[in-house]
Amino acid sequence: MKFINSKKVFLVSDEDCIRESIGFIEDTLKSVDLNKKHLIKTILIAEETIAQLIERIPPNGHFSVCVRKMLGEAEVVITAKGSEYHPDTSVADGIDNLEKLEDEDAQDIIRSLLLKAHGENYKVSYKNGTNKIRILAGGAESSMLINTMICLGLGLIFGVLLQTVIPSQVADGILQYALDPVKTVFMNCLKMIIAPVVFFSIVSCISQFKDLSQLGRIGGKVMSMYLFTTVLAILMAMGISMLIKPGELGFALTLTDVSQNVSVNTTVDTSLLHTIVGIFPSNFLQPFVDSNTLQIIFLAALTGIAVGMIGEYSSFLGKFFEACNSLFLTITTIISKCIPIAVFCSASIMVKNLGGKSLFSVLGFFFTQLFAIFCMLIIYGILITIMGRLNPFTFYKKNKEGMLTSFTLSSSNAAMPTNMRICTDKLGISPKVCSFSIPLGATVNMDGACIFLVTAGLFLARAYGISIPASSYFSLAITIILLSLGCPGVPGSGLVCLGIVLGQIGVPLEAIGIVMGIHPIIDMIDTMSNTTGDVAAALIVAKTENLLDLDKFKN
Repeated sequence: MKFINSKKVFLVSDEDCIRESIGFIEDTLKSVDLNKKHLIKTILIAEETIAQLIERIPPNGHFSVCVRKMLGEAEVVITAKGSEYHPDTSVADGIDNLEKLEDEDAQDIIRSLLLKAHGENYKVSYKNGTNKIRILAGGAESSMLINTMICLGLGLIFGVLLQTVIPSQVADGILQYALDPVKTVFMNCLKMIIAPVVFFSIVSCISQFKDLSQLGRIGGKVMSMYLFTTVLAILMAMGISMLIKPGELGFALTLTDVSQNVSVNTTVDTSLLHTIVGIFPSNFLQPFVDSNTLQIIFLAALTGIAVGMIGEYSSFLGKFFEACNSLFLTITTIISKCIPIAVFCSASIMVKNLGGKSLFSVLGFFFTQLFAIFCMLIIYGILITIMGRLNPFTFYKKNKEGMLTSFTLSSSNAAMPTNMRICTDKLGISPKVCSFSIPLGATVNMDGACIFLVTAGLFLARAYGISIPASSYFSLAITIILLSLGCPGVPGSGLVCLGIVLGQIGVPLEAIGIVMGIHPIIDMIDTMSNTTGDVAAALIVAKTENLLDLDKFKN
């Protein structure tokens, strides 16, 4: 692993200061073997930031650029004295009607959305007359994946050793005093953040798009497409899971005391009417105490709508909820750094307690998920053919770079610049469509994640021998649809959302440990499905609005 801390000062009076500073950033990041996609994204962000920052620096002033990499994370820090700098996202925020958007404004919108989409990886501070901008270049995601895969392999090996080589008394002691406590601590931390993460993520999401109706017909079509594909993904995943039924029924019961963890109260009213009525709480705080997911989501949606309807306080509350959202996402990110350790413990415990049969059951779930994602990709092609009257094979061929980028980065936001470029340069989609639909899709269109939540939830319910009533499928679908609107885009968020789904269907949260080891790979595949759906929806809407360059698409 390479460590570096390189700094250089540039004069504003130098006409080539932007080009030289970007060259310095590029050369330094290349020296630490930064992923190519991360490198391109960071350069684009840094170039736009420096261009805006120079306007606030005195003519005889200067700015410094520091590039460093430690503990697997590379970052660029830009510092300059001058007036306070705010990222120029006002262009994107101020669009009242996409239909009136001129083509020459499109690049400004894409650039501003690029800064906005960098989210938690783009920090701006101003103190004592000095601006400081921190851009997280990346590296931690790939390190996390590698470390998780290594820990998964080591955990499987150690589990086999515990079962076959190490004396049973010693093995039981290791489980009781080492592996189980670590896993329990991680699960408790996961439980701790579920309610606040869901609440503040959805409030921030809805309050951000409170003026969606003002975006005109295109905005309505984009949102309709996203909702339509989300419903298709959920229904398709339910059908496949019920047809294939991966895993042996009740194979995970030896992991828990059934009488304490998976007993089902048969006196509870599970009717559709009771489910709908139960969404509305009589106390604002009680849903958080009881971890009632549907009620928390309802309160979050209601709060998000209300934030935009209270006049002068809307701006203040909007920033407050965004700050709270940022706080708990950061906490989630901190907790997620322990995922490799938790995966090692979970894999070891699973093999020790369940033996080889559990591995075949987990692999059955994994291939069920792969098959469901493959079917969803085919559905996108069918929609492009029927609704857009376009050749789906041309779409897949031209979008393969975006699919590969999303798979590699495992982040819809990180893949956004690539997807926007593909939309405009390769597919011929007008910026009037993709400058809105791609950033919005990275926030609310999570078809792959929805498929995972359905297949994993039903698989784990089967693993614990829990029969789900027919009426519960409706509430499960509603929960997943609402979660897709505010699914936090940080590592480990899929496990947080899965914990919510498991609580909804009565499966113990500890069941997450069964699929935790393979989740990083599944997350990469799910992200590819998410972004492919974003681009497919943009293509269909552009075609129906006559905002598609057919010659560029066909050629």
